[in-house]
Amino acid sequence: MRLLIADDEPELLELLKVSLQNREWIIDTVSEADEVKSYLDAYSYALFLVDRTFHGRDRVRELIDYAKSKNPSMGILVLSALGSIDEKVQGLEYGADDYLEKPFDIKELRARLIALKRRYAPRIKFFEGIEIDLQNKTIKKEDNFIFLSGNEQKLFFYLIERGSVASRYEIMDALYDNPQNITSNTIDELVGRIRKKIHPLIIKTIKTRGYLIEF
Repeated sequence: MRLLIADDEPELLELLKVSLQNREWIIDTVSEADEVKSYLDAYSYALFLVDRTFHGRDRVRELIDYAKSKNPSMGILVLSALGSIDEKVQGLEYGADDYLEKPFDIKELRARLIALKRRYAPRIKFFEGIEIDLQNKTIKKEDNFIFLSGNEQKLFFYLIERGSVASRYEIMDALYDNPQNITSNTIDELVGRIRKKIHPLIIKTIKTRGYLIEF
């Protein structure tokens, strides 16, 4: 998932990039409003975190409009020192999905971004011609449904929703009421059966760390 952060304070940009960086997010930063559109043209962003003002000038409506024109499903959070009720309402009326006043707590910012990610995440994904419906928990190839056993289905959709590497022990905790009675070989066997039924490359093995599904 790609995230764009636009703010005219370089020190804050660096802090945000370091604080929010993880294996799931690719983060781009830009400090000039005029450069924002170039980034929006060049990349497909899931989330856009934008300051309201750049060098004293309110540019947020213009930037929100442009971002939504490139990707209507992009989640947008305005981060601003302008924090009155009227200013927050105005920012939301401009098309922002959320508004956070400076100064802020990085934990709250991260939680809000994750919530936006969930809100705008596509519910149907595709892999090598296979359609995966996350809402109805169905898998289809060429109009034919692919059926998984109970634990195969739990594991498959757990890895998709997680979106990052899961160790065998994390998977055991997620799938079983008594994971202490399960061996890691059980997870390996489940993964093998899922690959056979859906596609050999649908689940990646990350050496020494676990398993991953990414699109």
